[in-house]
Amino acid sequence: MRQPRRSIVAALTLSAALLSTAACTGGSDDEAAPQTEVAAAAPAWPTAIDAATTTEPFFVVWTEVVETGEGDTTSLQPTIDSLAALGYQTLPWDPSCQTGAEELLAGLTGFADPLGVGVAFETAQDAGTFDTLYDGNTISLTQGTYTCGTTS
Repeated sequence: MRQPRRSIVAALTLSAALLSTAACTGGSDDEAAPQTEVAAAAPAWPTAIDAATTTEPFFVVWTEVVETGEGDTTSLQPTIDSLAALGYQTLPWDPSCQTGAEELLAGLTGFADPLGVGVAFETAQDAGTFDTLYDGNTISLTQGTYTCGTTS
């Protein structure tokens, strides 16, 4: 009498295991218990603030920066337009209007006199949420107080 090959025995064992597993589940797919999926809610876009109206430190997500000395701010327009489409009304502004921002952006970009497009937020959490949701560039996140037009 000839002995069965191991591969045949292994295949038969695997088939038997699969059949017994299917038999243990009981019922058909039509009778399966409904599965509930919990969809994670997408975070809401945070509300920007007007930096000129606050005396408290605020956070700015800088999305575009150019060299002011070049005089060409038209390169900032696509960023301004993309932010406007999201409901954020922005214009180019001087990072020197926020304590520490000009130095940081100058160091990151190499521009001696940077001009940027940024969105100001009251909290770091709001700035982080914006940064996470925004598909465009993020140059930097800065924190500071508003310095332009203030009297000391």
